Amino acid sequence: MTPSPNEALYELCGFARVACEADLVMALEVDDAGRASPVASSPPHDFSSFNLTRSGLFDIEWSAIPDAANKYRLPTAVVHALPEMPTSLLFVPAPVEHAPRSGLLLLWTRAPSPAPLIEHVRLLASSVASTLAARREAVRQVAMRDQFNDLLESVPSGIVLFDGDGQSAMINERAAALLACRPGSHRSSELAAPMRALRERCANHAELETAYAAQVGNVHYAATQHWVLGERTYEVDTHPVSGDGQHGRIWLFTDVTAELRIAAKLRGLAQSDPLTGLPNRRHFEEQAAQILTAAVAAEHTVALLMVDVDHFKQINDTHGHPVGDAVLKAVAGRCSDVLRDGDLFARFGGEEFIGLLTITTEHEAAVIAERLRNAIAYTPVLIGQLAITVSVSVGAATTRMMSATSGEVLESLIESADAALYRAKQNGRNRVTIA
Repeated sequence: MTPSPNEALYELCGFARVACEADLVMALEVDDAGRASPVASSPPHDFSSFNLTRSGLFDIEWSAIPDAANKYRLPTAVVHALPEMPTSLLFVPAPVEHAPRSGLLLLWTRAPSPAPLIEHVRLLASSVASTLAARREAVRQVAMRDQFNDLLESVPSGIVLFDGDGQSAMINERAAALLACRPGSHRSSELAAPMRALRERCANHAELETAYAAQVGNVHYAATQHWVLGERTYEVDTHPVSGDGQHGRIWLFTDVTAELRIAAKLRGLAQSDPLTGLPNRRHFEEQAAQILTAAVAAEHTVALLMVDVDHFKQINDTHGHPVGDAVLKAVAGRCSDVLRDGDLFARFGGEEFIGLLTITTEHEAAVIAERLRNAIAYTPVLIGQLAITVSVSVGAATTRMMSATSGEVLESLIESADAALYRAKQNGRNRVTIA
């Protein structure tokens, strides 16, 4: 098993200590400013960092000959690590790019014997330098991995990252909760079944299968789909790493349930009348265009009803606007109860409502309009202690859809129904008039 850079440095220090009969050998990582970090020693010691700027170690050209220790200013921690005061020392420079003053420091507490290997200790310099560089890279990789892990967990999404080798993968805690797996590193094959099981649990499973099946074999594809899991909806974005499928693939699972609910609520507010809850005029026109287009294709007959509350200004003037609002809501509710599920009914403005119905005969429009009128007039509207008699006038127009555009037909129907409504009011109100 290959030793780690730290283990290799300890072995190098141990070899130099035995070979040179030294009392202490230290591998020092020293930057250009002289700040030293002892990264290994023999015997092992737990040294903290110190400064060697004024030590004198960097003021001479070192050879393989030890020098008198009292010529140098050694850190107190180094001196205290020895059983006696050092008498001799040797520094073997091993510069590396990030720490150009690095090297091995050997110390003796007695005059070193002329061990034959001392003159060859300089040969260790290249090994020390390369191992210090490897150690630096290993530390950098660990820091990057920790930073990447922190990033994975800080992103408010589940993340599944497949490496480009096709063998390894990584998932964060949010993805682990979705996939019922542990967070961290996995073999890619270990995640295939949990990913498939999660997709199969989706309410729109068939739709997702079709979408992803179309991309089989395309390593460069990118797609965003909604995965509907019970009451939660996840926006699932998948794309190649750095735009190239050979580099790997990332899956992002973002819970967009709250955003979709807010968007739906905003759409509802934009399409609805705030007082009655019925579709507003703009939404009516949008929906009517779809209904009329479908009616043209089927050559169906349609009817348009204009409904106006009789003497509504008098209700407001007598009882106040809050009561008037309550009457409008009651009228809207009774009309909605009478009309069929497929009928479109909306507040057109003020006390006026509008309906669009698909019918089989023109007589059917008159029957439905009369049923609607009767539902309003039959029972007074109760508001607190008040019982207010309310009636409506209804104007209706019908046409058999053939080839005209929906916009032209709707405009013509509204014009005809409005004229019929006017006649209903002129003839005494609380009645239905067919154009």
